[in-house]
Amino acid sequence: MLKNKYTLWISLLVVAAVAFGGGMLTEYLYRTPGNAKPLTVYGTDEQASAVQTDLYVSFDSKLNQTQQLEKLSTLISRYKFCDLPIEIKSIKDGIATVNLDEHPWVKAGNTPPSIPGCSGKSWRYGYFQGSAGGYATTATLTRTFVQPNYQGNWIKGVQFYYAGKPIQDGDWDHIQLDGVITSQNLP
Repeated sequence: MLKNKYTLWISLLVVAAVAFGGGMLTEYLYRTPGNAKPLTVYGTDEQASAVQTDLYVSFDSKLNQTQQLEKLSTLISRYKFCDLPIEIKSIKDGIATVNLDEHPWVKAGNTPPSIPGCSGKSWRYGYFQGSAGGYATTATLTRTFVQPNYQGNWIKGVQFYYAGKPIQDGDWDHIQLDGVITSQNLP
């Protein structure tokens, strides 16, 4: 019985040491640099009736603006849009051009791979459809890229393309991603 008591205490100490060490390692690997830029990923509430903050992110300020936008686009693609391609094409005169594209298998008309919760999702048939879905897509993309509440140096606006062509007014019934969108004309 005495042997089991010591084994229990030694096991607890080992678990505590490993947990502490793992925590220190995690902190070291994922530490936010002191010179990081806090940005906001926007979304909507469950009823898609109001814009809300979904996530705060920080990128090292040593990254140039294009690199920061690329990291932001990768993050929201994975977090909000089932890993659909979002590509920063250019930044000219403070206006970022962002291309929204489909997965290669959607373009080819192939059967999509099984992605839990995302099977068959596309911009055209998932995120551009329906009033609530279109509003959520519009709010997330426009506000996340424009960063209307950010006080630092950021882009002036964003223009969205779909499959390599500028999104025009009337292309879609439920999204408002046409033209140059700035903090003054957010949909």
